[in-house]
Amino acid sequence: MVTIRNLHFGYNKKPIFNHFNFQVQPGHVCLVTGINGVGKSTLLRLIAGVLKPQQGQIEYDPRLGASPRNKIGFISDSLSIYENLRVDRLIDLHLSVFNVKQFDDTLVRHTRISLRDKVRDLSKGQRTILHLSLILSTQPELLLIDEVIHDLDAYLRKLFLDEVIRHLTEREVTVIFVNVNFHDIESMVDRVVLLKDGAIAVDESIDILKEKVKRVLLAEDLPEGVPCIFSVSREIFTEYFLYPYDEKWGQSLPAEVTSLNLNDIVAAFIGGEYA
Repeated sequence: MVTIRNLHFGYNKKPIFNHFNFQVQPGHVCLVTGINGVGKSTLLRLIAGVLKPQQGQIEYDPRLGASPRNKIGFISDSLSIYENLRVDRLIDLHLSVFNVKQFDDTLVRHTRISLRDKVRDLSKGQRTILHLSLILSTQPELLLIDEVIHDLDAYLRKLFLDEVIRHLTEREVTVIFVNVNFHDIESMVDRVVLLKDGAIAVDESIDILKEKVKRVLLAEDLPEGVPCIFSVSREIFTEYFLYPYDEKWGQSLPAEVTSLNLNDIVAAFIGGEYA
């Protein structure tokens, strides 16, 4: 769906990406994660066309047409929509600009949003749901979702993700998430990409990643040569997070070996960055 080749980009002479390459296949759901400031949101803005590469190319699948931005839905963490407009006027403007004939107001009706409300008077959760409704009305082929779900309560978060799942199921939309609630999206994700120092440090399918990251509890030091991405010392033992894990260690280490969910895996990688 999108291919990035030899990308260079930075802010005020501070490089973010150098010789960066990245590809997402049509119909896949990709989670991009990493520590704060690594360039996750910048990557989405580059793909969306909000920012332009300083060098390199961003290529789009032909199904996005001659104007790819018209088929890309970008839900930014800034939620920059016209705050002074009433909701009904904003909807009318959006339909006119994107030549959309019909607007599905199902999500709006479920979130106590009045069409006569000013956008600025909506809660952040309501604005996020409204933004999602506007974006999905254009039938995007590629959906980019920044760190917006953290601000939603449990009901609105489920509403948001159920609607994304519906479009995934019915239309095979390609989705790139950035650092959302990992518990909520784990069943949706096909692939996990961890950014580090302007490059991709980890790029695995979620199933393979779960096989390759394990937690072991040891009352002694980890043997030399066993790759550990993060460790936490407890009173009588140490938690070691191993990647890539080799099954033979489970037979030789006097340790309890535990599989991890996506949230714990990402936390281990990011914890290792800060350690």
